[in-house]
Amino acid sequence: MGPTQEGGLERHADVLVFGTGAAGLTAALVAAIEGLDVALFEKSAFAGGTTATSGGSLWVPGAAPILQATPDVDVERARRYLLTELGPWVRQDLLEAFLDASPEAIDYLSRHSEVRFAHATNPDYHADQPFGSATGHAITALPFDGRLLGADFARLKPPRDVFMVLGGMMVGRREIPILVRPFSSLYALRRTVGLLARHALDRLQYPRGTRLLIGNALVARYLYSLRRRGVSVEYETRLIDLHRENGRIAGAIVETDGRQRLVRARRGVILATGGIAHSGPLRTELMASHPHDYSMADEADTGDGVSAARRVGAAIDGAVPNPAYWSPASIRTKPDGSQTLWIHGHMDRGKPGLIAVDASGQRFVNEADSYHDFVIAMFGADGRKPAIPAYLICDHRFVRKYGVGLVRPLVSRIAPFVRDGYLIRADSIEGLAQRVGIDQVALRQSIEKYNADARNGTDSEFGRGSRILNRFNGDPEQQPNPCVRPIECPPYYALKVWPCSIGTTVGLATDANSRVLDQAGVPLQGLYACGNDVTSVMRGFYPGPGATLGPAVVFAYRAARHLAAAA
Repeated sequence: MGPTQEGGLERHADVLVFGTGAAGLTAALVAAIEGLDVALFEKSAFAGGTTATSGGSLWVPGAAPILQATPDVDVERARRYLLTELGPWVRQDLLEAFLDASPEAIDYLSRHSEVRFAHATNPDYHADQPFGSATGHAITALPFDGRLLGADFARLKPPRDVFMVLGGMMVGRREIPILVRPFSSLYALRRTVGLLARHALDRLQYPRGTRLLIGNALVARYLYSLRRRGVSVEYETRLIDLHRENGRIAGAIVETDGRQRLVRARRGVILATGGIAHSGPLRTELMASHPHDYSMADEADTGDGVSAARRVGAAIDGAVPNPAYWSPASIRTKPDGSQTLWIHGHMDRGKPGLIAVDASGQRFVNEADSYHDFVIAMFGADGRKPAIPAYLICDHRFVRKYGVGLVRPLVSRIAPFVRDGYLIRADSIEGLAQRVGIDQVALRQSIEKYNADARNGTDSEFGRGSRILNRFNGDPEQQPNPCVRPIECPPYYALKVWPCSIGTTVGLATDANSRVLDQAGVPLQGLYACGNDVTSVMRGFYPGPGATLGPAVVFAYRAARHLAAAA
């Protein structure tokens, strides 16, 4: 594509990076540390993409924070675990590149920037499988003081409103029980008072709290480190096309405020634009095996990088059994017609006293398994019929103690959620089935069978509570099985859930150094890609928390180091 310009001066940089999720930020930061002149572009008005609103975990075997806590949970153990998980779908070159560079990348960031981590201690999602780990291979960004960002704080994409409390205060998973029951202990009271006092001071100067956690903390640490390296972000600047000269990618045409200009790259271009989650045509082409209507990915993830790369001859690697990572999601439609999307991770499904049924009123899955596995079952895994939509069924006691979806425990008024149809409520199981439109007899039988098992602390149908991940997300106060309790305290509730992508796993074909490949498997000179713009090393399998961000960071690191070495 020629360097046609409609306005603006031509700019030069060693490397152009598109996207400010974990992949793009890593690529830009590592390139800057390596001494390259970096131009970093973001399509939206805010930095962070899907990363900023995510749990922020990275699945990176052998990283120092993991080995310091659990020396036996090492790279070799992860290799054996992944070989079992991926089976015949594994691409050995990518797997070895990922495992080799995981500890190196995290150590590099810790030594050269403010991007710092701690061991997350969450189990692998199939921790009971050979070489799985009950403490996992995941790390998470340390909390960060957003005030250190100065003016850049306003550019940090905030978490979704439903994930904050009191007008913008971020709360960690382990802090929720404390805030819900502040008088349960002296520690809980002190912690609650401290958090509220900090937040009150923040709100005197900022539109939301500056105590940043999980994905927001991760992005903030990158932004802070980039600013210290002199790298700024060009916001609201969209990739239009790649520019080729003398057989190599030598820049890109970008658009800002409706004006297009050419930006030349002396060394190369790194694509990290977030994948294809919100591109209708690309979803139809590459994700047809798993039709769905909802995605939690950033709305700017419309396949810009994938499409631009294909126009210069890049190939797609479609050899994946699952084209996305999934979570069940519920949708609340407000009186003004707007919708709020809630993904059901582990906060409600893993707790005792809830089951999921299909349209016939029958259970189809271990509800406490990972969100990805839950949706794979919705699509009809193991020869079962699809369960789209599915219904989460629970009683009043469950909602009050644990909450369900957008309904928070203790504090939420339930009536508004019933009035707008988000929750369906009835005083009897048969009445609930009638209102949902499913078979009354089948639902009654499903609940009676579940209840009979639950009274003995078992689940004879799906083994709920028998797995490490199940128990980790259950309620330790419920014994002998933290994941099962009878559903017997009316009124009863049903909540409709749908498949929702949280990140795509199909995209551009790349080599071990993140170079984009053409149809013949030959690298396109000067073009790299990482994050959700590429087909995942995990091939659509989900071994543990951070299976998206871990490879995104590692392969972005490999891309920047390779590009710098070539320079």
